[in-house]
Amino acid sequence: MEETQSVRENITRSFTKAFTSPSNPKKLLLTIVGISVLLGTITGFIISQKGGGANLAGANLLPAKNPAADSRTFKDFAEGVIKAKPQLKSGEYSEGTHTLIREGAVPVALTSSVVDLSIYEGKKVKVFGETQKALKEGWLMDIGKVEEVK
Repeated sequence: MEETQSVRENITRSFTKAFTSPSNPKKLLLTIVGISVLLGTITGFIISQKGGGANLAGANLLPAKNPAADSRTFKDFAEGVIKAKPQLKSGEYSEGTHTLIREGAVPVALTSSVVDLSIYEGKKVKVFGETQKALKEGWLMDIGKVEEVK
């Protein structure tokens, strides 16, 4: 019985020593990487077969196909005539690229990375967007949707 235990201990020591030996770090690294890749592949295959993978379209993580139609995104709105802001001199600060002139109300500074506001210059429009924090202007709005008013 002592011989059997002694043989087991020798086998265990030699096996673990071969992998953890400081003289052979490449072998240890390659073994760990190989096992990780193998287990990852097996896990991925099992998950894909069971249909347990995330369905991003069903999880509502993808953006809406037509963000301009999404009224939850663009809660704020205003109506008036769009005018371009004058060109600034070097060192001057201005908020927005355009101004929405409203009858009897404070003008709205407009900016947008989605809509080309220059198309609507001089036209009466209803703009939808999100109010932003303004430093100089009374009201600064990031525009996501523009409708012409007739």
